[in-house]
Amino acid sequence: MADSVVAEVNVRPLKIARYHGGFEGASKSIIKKRDLKSRKLEDDEYLRQYIQFYYQFQKSEGFAVDWDRFDYSFYTKSLDNPPRGFCNRRSAAEIVREVTLLAIERQNEAKGTKLVLAEHIQANYQFASGLMCWLSFWAVDMNSSTVPESKIYQAKIWQRGKEHELHLFRLKPTDEEIASVEVEPPSPMLCEDSDEEAVVFARAGPEDDPRLPFVFHRTGA
Repeated sequence: MADSVVAEVNVRPLKIARYHGGFEGASKSIIKKRDLKSRKLEDDEYLRQYIQFYYQFQKSEGFAVDWDRFDYSFYTKSLDNPPRGFCNRRSAAEIVREVTLLAIERQNEAKGTKLVLAEHIQANYQFASGLMCWLSFWAVDMNSSTVPESKIYQAKIWQRGKEHELHLFRLKPTDEEIASVEVEPPSPMLCEDSDEEAVVFARAGPEDDPRLPFVFHRTGA
């Protein structure tokens, strides 16, 4: 990769700004791996946690999820603390650094910037005929006309072997911009062995649990 992105800034950024929901997506040491529970439509606690996960994921457009709050495995997972057996050839940290530097390199080539990675914040992923990653990190643009300063960037990048596609690269939205994102209720959940709807979701009303943005109803399918 180009020298401009392989080198990393040897200056720790200022305190990382909080994401929506009052949690920080700051980089941290890998916690002991937990055995997450599988999807159970008959489990009310699974559905409550799914609603909270879905809302965080949609509100932040995939970049900020407070994984420590969840006991279940969802369709998106943390690349900072992936499940056992995720990859036997490289560590998760190596993969995160590789795809982050790749995203920065492509952005520099496209926009003429000279962004340099300063500090990792959070990485989320899905398997999608390859690896789709949502990355949050501090970086510094060394081409800045003023004194270079660390800013939070977000990148969505897909990679499979030597193939890659940079879907999004941006400065982290402001708290006001995040707050303005409208999140629709999740799609219905289907029965395990048919296309029948088993659980449907709707917006919560004033009489519902104020901690949940949506409510769920079982259809009896």
